[in-house]
Amino acid sequence: MNTLQTILVAVDFSTGSRAALEQASRIARLQGAKLHVLHVVDSSAVATLAASRESAYESQATTATEGARTALHAWLAQSEVPADAEVTIAMGTPLHEILEHVRSLKADLLVAGIAGTGRTLAGAGSVSGRLARKSPSRVLLVRSTHPHAFKKVVACIDFSDTAKEVVAAARRIAIKDSASVDFLHVWQEPLISSPYGGSADALIGIGHPTVVFTPAERQTLIEGLRRELHEFVKEAAEGIQSREVLLESLNYGNGIVAHAEEAKADLIILGGKGRTNLRYVLMGSTAERLLTRLPCSVLVVRPPVAA
Repeated sequence: MNTLQTILVAVDFSTGSRAALEQASRIARLQGAKLHVLHVVDSSAVATLAASRESAYESQATTATEGARTALHAWLAQSEVPADAEVTIAMGTPLHEILEHVRSLKADLLVAGIAGTGRTLAGAGSVSGRLARKSPSRVLLVRSTHPHAFKKVVACIDFSDTAKEVVAAARRIAIKDSASVDFLHVWQEPLISSPYGGSADALIGIGHPTVVFTPAERQTLIEGLRRELHEFVKEAAEGIQSREVLLESLNYGNGIVAHAEEAKADLIILGGKGRTNLRYVLMGSTAERLLTRLPCSVLVVRPPVAA
């Protein structure tokens, strides 16, 4: 994650948030980047509390902000935060406030925590999932078990322009953290084989939705994908410990999770837009379900900025 100048870490006192803070602090020191720490006091919770106590919202908001500032100061003292880090307490809706700070600071990287272990129902949560989808910057979602340097990285490749950013990020992390990288391409068989043999023409008109895919054609496809993956990553792979992995799966997200678990990865890198759009891999209706299953931290990169 080289070329970083401004890092924003959103914290909420959770264990995942602690790991996010320590990871963000570590990266800021490595990159010489400016670290900003943001805690958002949820205005709707303050309003509910004010109503329950029959007190003025403004008075309750002031009390909540002062309490959060005191608690945050003590919480930050338990981690090695860069001395020049800037700390902000904001009042509002957490998702909105975090995204507004990303934009106003022109942050290169947003860091947030993921609760749970990746194998429980305590997953990334709706805020982290939406941050990954909506933030204009790169987003690093950190598991509570990964405050340290990354050692095993899975870079998800779909041959798009955004995947080039994935490859570049994987190489930088491999060099900075002495990590090994799996360049992973998950593919789905585009044609369905017929168990009965016969030509494509024989199947047309009898309700069959596709054409015959012979074993030889399938092998040709696999060999072509293997060559394409090698060419796509070969420059980035020079001088680092890496391997190229083709994995067939009926679902991109399931394939990524399965390989990450098998490889004991502690970081997955995904493109925020590409041929296998992140919306279908990580976001949308399956966002929370998949994030709860991921066994590791996740870095979401964005398409390259046009010149």
